[in-house]
Amino acid sequence: MNLKITGGQTLSGTITPSGSKNSVVALLPATLLFDQKIILKHVPDITDVTRLVEILTHLGSQISWDKSACTLAIDNSRVSFESIDPSDVSTTKGIRGTTLLWGPMLARFKKCESSEQPAGCTLGARPLDAHFQAFFDLGVTVKSENNHIFLDASKAKSGQVWLLETSVTATENAIMLATSLPGKTTIINAATEPHVQDLCNFLNQAGGDISGIGSSILTVIGGKTLKSIEYSVISDLYEIGTFLALGALTGGEIKVKNAIPQHSVQVNREFAKFGINIQYDKNLAIVPAGQKPIITRTKAPLIVRAQPWPALPVDMLPLYIPLALAAPSGQALFHNWMYEAGLFWTSELLKFGANLTMCDPHRIIITGGNPLKGAVIDAPYIIRAAIALAMTAMIATGESTIQNADSIHRGHPNFVGNLRSLGAKIEEV
Repeated sequence: MNLKITGGQTLSGTITPSGSKNSVVALLPATLLFDQKIILKHVPDITDVTRLVEILTHLGSQISWDKSACTLAIDNSRVSFESIDPSDVSTTKGIRGTTLLWGPMLARFKKCESSEQPAGCTLGARPLDAHFQAFFDLGVTVKSENNHIFLDASKAKSGQVWLLETSVTATENAIMLATSLPGKTTIINAATEPHVQDLCNFLNQAGGDISGIGSSILTVIGGKTLKSIEYSVISDLYEIGTFLALGALTGGEIKVKNAIPQHSVQVNREFAKFGINIQYDKNLAIVPAGQKPIITRTKAPLIVRAQPWPALPVDMLPLYIPLALAAPSGQALFHNWMYEAGLFWTSELLKFGANLTMCDPHRIIITGGNPLKGAVIDAPYIIRAAIALAMTAMIATGESTIQNADSIHRGHPNFVGNLRSLGAKIEEV
């Protein structure tokens, strides 16, 4: 997919965000823990969901997806064991979310086989050691042979898990497996992101027993019978942030419904570094019109640094780079501590005329004030990077083409349509 964008736009209007991508890619695998029908509401129509539906259907799931109502009904009463096919995790079709099938498959079938490195955004090395250690702590036998993983949970039991890192997906895998194991499991150094909380709340509503939700120590009392429920996925924090950033960047008033203010505290503090004030009317987030991004002066250089939750999520870091480009002067340093290839895409900004210095693989400096002109840009397979390039095109003079922007479909079900509704001159070509 290529995007053609005309610059010099002011976006305004009201928008409703979709359901959280990061929530639903955990909730869908979690339905394997049930032998009764589950109904998920507020499900986004994105490629990651489509791929997981295909995989679950291959396992025997009976799935009905009403895309117009954003509702997905899943009956896993007749699923049977199948190894995860290499095509499910290939770089062309696969998604990294397939790792989240491991925990529930071990819970349901006591075994799992998979290719060793599921695909995902091209952010660099993304080791799976935290997953394997968590499984090992719970008594799972982990073997790797010829780039293939063999997991055996026939002797798994509840216990204590010390996560090697605050990995979201490793935390979620540990939760889902522990839910099936009788007794008490304690997960230490657990990730605390809203989508991890969403998974815990889903399982608790179905009869699970998880405490410490939102903290770094989770306690799971496993072995309880889970019942059929209907559950609504939370709004997508990253899509909410994207719409707010678009309003801030273009000077228009954008209102975002179903925002969750407590999820955006640090996100909004980062906006404030660029002179942008985000207001709330209950769950309605508002970017007032007429704001212009600036790089605020502080005693130290302005730094936008992504850190583990509840700080700024690393995946949202790219959204602030166009704000620095739009500023009339000043410098801002952006630090992606997590991924060694997470900022390489920023070299494409030079084609717009951006004043950018790459300090090392993890840090760049943006100097505001350079005039930006339309250009033909190659997007990486990173959702928010492709979004940031599209945002930059909206403040550049003339017309731009963002080539290979397919990754946007992984996180935004109607990106072009939503932006058009806000007044953007954008088309998919």
